[in-house]
Amino acid sequence: MKHVLLTGNNKVFPGICLNVLSILKYTKEPVHIHIMTIQVSWDNQEKISLESVNLLRTVVKNKSPESEVSYYDVSKDLEDDFKDSPNKNPAYTPASLTRLFFTRYINCDKLIYLDADTMCNKSLAEFDKIDISKAEMGVCLDYLGKFWLKKDYFNSGVLYINVKRVKETNLFENAIKLLKEKKLFFSDQTALYKLSKERVYMPMCYNEQRDVKDDTVIKHFCKGIRYLPFFKIYNVKQWQVSQVHSFLKLYAFDDIYEEYHKLFPTLPKLN
Repeated sequence: MKHVLLTGNNKVFPGICLNVLSILKYTKEPVHIHIMTIQVSWDNQEKISLESVNLLRTVVKNKSPESEVSYYDVSKDLEDDFKDSPNKNPAYTPASLTRLFFTRYINCDKLIYLDADTMCNKSLAEFDKIDISKAEMGVCLDYLGKFWLKKDYFNSGVLYINVKRVKETNLFENAIKLLKEKKLFFSDQTALYKLSKERVYMPMCYNEQRDVKDDTVIKHFCKGIRYLPFFKIYNVKQWQVSQVHSFLKLYAFDDIYEEYHKLFPTLPKLN
């Protein structure tokens, strides 16, 4: 069974549902989807509700009866550890810090962490090709950060985690401790970059941050830059279908969009 962690607030839940549908499309073995969420006093975003996760669980069970969906509300953890932190309002949202608490709740050998704004384009069995037995994590370079920050700076939107090892090294707890004390740009990502000592760099197809290619395993709908015909910073998410089509010229997930509307009629429509 593949274990997958997805985190976020209620705003990105449609993206999580799309992500899970893409996982189930390509991955034939059972998967255990771990949904982790927060709602904190200094941010106005709402957490993902248990009712929403139960809806997702029903869809998952109907499509893959041996698969599982678990729900974790780690609001108290984040309130307690970050209420006085200089990083409590990171570059994105406080929900981006949620993954740092997973070792307190999840027990498995290997865990695939995926940002809410990612989609699968191949089976998660592709991760079996990556040997992390002697590493804390498998990571991919950050497309922009490798030029602007450091040549080995990685993007934490996809992490292939050796759970036993990171619990031994206290990597994620040490990241929380660092972020309680020191302001960092791209807070949790940079903390993991600074503190991880045992990492394997995976091919970029495991965190494709631009076009979907023949070998793409995970497509990451993250921020990017276009220089022509004029300079533009863009940040198109997979649930912004009209922009996925018109700006990214990407149609690879259209069948997933149709399925989402059929299976989740009570959730927000994709625009």
